[in-house]
Formats: sequence, structure tokens, C-alpha cells
Amino acid sequence: MLMSSKFRRRLFLIIANSINGLFIPLLNPIVSYLVIRLASVEVWGEFVAVLIVVQLGTHIVGWGNKDYLLREFSFNPARIAINWQTALLTRSLLLIAGAPLVLLAFPMQRALWVLVWSFAIVLDQAFDVLIQYRKDFAFSTLIELVGVGFLAAAILLIGVRIDLDRLIVLSGAVNLLKAGLYGLRYRRHILARIDRLSERIDRRYFSLAWPFFLLGLTGLLQSRIDLYAVSAFSSKADVGQYQVFMTFILYLQSIANFVLGPFVKNIYRLRYRSILSIAAKLFGLGVLIVLPGLVIVQVVLRDHYRIDLPIAFMIAGGLMAWPIYFYLPAIYALYKAGLQTVVVKINVLGIAVSFVFSLMLLPRLGLIGAVIGAAIAQWIMFAVYLLQSRVLREDHALVVPELS
Repeated sequence: MLMSSKFRRRLFLIIANSINGLFIPLLNPIVSYLVIRLASVEVWGEFVAVLIVVQLGTHIVGWGNKDYLLREFSFNPARIAINWQTALLTRSLLLIAGAPLVLLAFPMQRALWVLVWSFAIVLDQAFDVLIQYRKDFAFSTLIELVGVGFLAAAILLIGVRIDLDRLIVLSGAVNLLKAGLYGLRYRRHILARIDRLSERIDRRYFSLAWPFFLLGLTGLLQSRIDLYAVSAFSSKADVGQYQVFMTFILYLQSIANFVLGPFVKNIYRLRYRSILSIAAKLFGLGVLIVLPGLVIVQVVLRDHYRIDLPIAFMIAGGLMAWPIYFYLPAIYALYKAGLQTVVVKINVLGIAVSFVFSLMLLPRLGLIGAVIGAAIAQWIMFAVYLLQSRVLREDHALVVPELS
């Protein structure tokens, strides 16, 4: 029996979203691979030290715009262009405010290119909400492929002369290219007449989007605070190796999102006991995903990146990646109960634990100390989510009947 056109469209969206979310990030290590093979891991480490600062800064400038605007677009589709412009121009005040810090942190020429790069990222990421709103995942995948392809080709062309400044310039150029292509695609959604610039500045935006920003920021810091510690206290070579290793471990974590992602809408309709039952099953599935994944990671690092890490790294990395397979459904259960602030508090706890243990263990054990610190943070978060799940099971068991 042939699939209905409606089912085919839904299947296409699921596949396109999965490719955009999982396949495209897997292409990003191509850049680190080329830099390490053509230049050195030290050059990549220098770039990572700048990259993580730029990503943190642009995340702050983003100020939860994607999730906030998705809600606003749904409530008032007629004001998509106005709301999009207002959010972008209002958030740009943060970029202007942060510019002096960049000028103080880097030599003048490098600082100017970092500012251009940051602006390009902010502009590029502003289109994420339109991609999600229009479910334009296939087009986004194409653009991301163009961006990675352009960057890889440029690095190959420059060859052994690739260095930090060239990587910053190329990264900014790629983000500007992507932003331009998205702008052409969504010109009908973003173009609206602006009589006065002040009409598109709405300082209320910062308070309205604050909850979305806080969730995103704590999530970002929780996943990267160990890398910040390594960047601050280790050599550039160590930073480069650690970033490449942790990128692959985070990919193993992210698979939990793609397993659960297509069913999130259904999850919100289930009883809390059923959601927590899913958490237990996904936790078991995590073993079957993480263990072979670690073998692949070790082979890729050793044979292609020439990074030969002891088996202890893989064990600690696996212990870091596994807990999220349980607590991701628990997070959705807390969202369902209106307890988003609990998630924020647990993220803050994870940030503090990971950072403290990284500072304690890095001087004694080297890079493996940071991995162990991140793993300890994950298991403490696991324990807290487990306690929260028991509260949900007892206090909210009969709030919503399960749909059959």
C-alpha cells in the first residue's frame, strides 16, 4: 500500500531535520581535521581558544531569540517581519556594548576581524527561527554544506600557511555567505518598511525573552565549562586535542535528542509515570549507543587526527555521555509540569561541579582530569533528576490521563 502524501511529507520533514541536526555537525570536524593535518594541533588550539569566547558572546547576543520568536510567530503570523527585525536590532545593542571588550582582548586588526565574525554569526543565527518555523530543513542542510565546503576548500587552498588570523577571516566570510543566502531565501519574511530605527528597538524584549535565554545559556555553559577551564590553564596543543575529543563525546550525547526528538509532542501527552518509563528504556538504549560509539571515536582520533589518547579518556568520556539518556525525558517531564526553573538550577549545579572538579583535577591529572570532572557533573545531575522524577511520580501521577 502506497504511503499517503501527508505521511510522505511528515517522513521527509523528520529525515530532513535529522540530517540537518546530526549529519551537518558531523561535517564540522572536517575543519579541525584539515587544520591539524596541514598545520598543527597547536594552531587549532589557538583557534578554539578564540572560538569558544566568540560562541559564548554571540550566544549572549542571541538572547533566546529562536524559542521566543517561534512562540511570537505562532501567535501573530502577520507580524513576522516586524518581530524578526525588532529582535535582531534590539539584540544588536548587546553586540555594540561588547565591542570595547573585544578591542581590549585582542590586537587591533585581529579584534576588528573578530567583531566582523561575531556580527556574521549573529546575523546567520537570526535565521534559525525562520528555518524552524517554515520547517525548511532541507534548504538549511544545503546551505550548511555550502558553508563547510567553502571553508574546507579555502583551508586546502591556503595549505600549510593556515594560521589563527586566516581561520578567523575565513570563518567570518563563511557566516556572512550563509547569512546572505538565507536573506535571499527569506526576504519576504524579513523585509518590512522601517520609518525610524527607534521603532524597531524594544527593550522589553530582554525581559520577555529572558527565560529562553537563561535556559540556553546554562545549557551551553554546562556542556562547555570544562573546555573553558582547559583553555585557561592548558597549552594550545592540549586545548586542540581536548576540543576534538569532547566534540565527538558531545555527539554521542546528542544522539539521545535525535532518538527522542520526533516524539516530543507525544511525550507531553503522557502521564509522568510513562515519561519516566521512557527515561529508563532510553537509559538502557544509551549503553548500546555509547559503547560502540566510543570504539569509533578512538579509531577516528588515532587513525585520522593522529591523537592517541589512553583508554581512560574513552571510559571517562563514555561515563560523561551516558547519563543524558536518562535525564533528557525527565527534563521534558519537568517542562510539562511547568518546572523550567528546576532545569535551570540543575544546569547551574552541573556548571559549578564541572568547573570546580576541572580546576582541582587538571593540575594533578592533566586533560583526563577535566573529562573526569565533566563526568562527575553529569552523574550528579543524573542523581538530582532521579530525585525529581520521584517527586513527579508522586505529586503529578494523575494530573493528565494518558492518551491511547
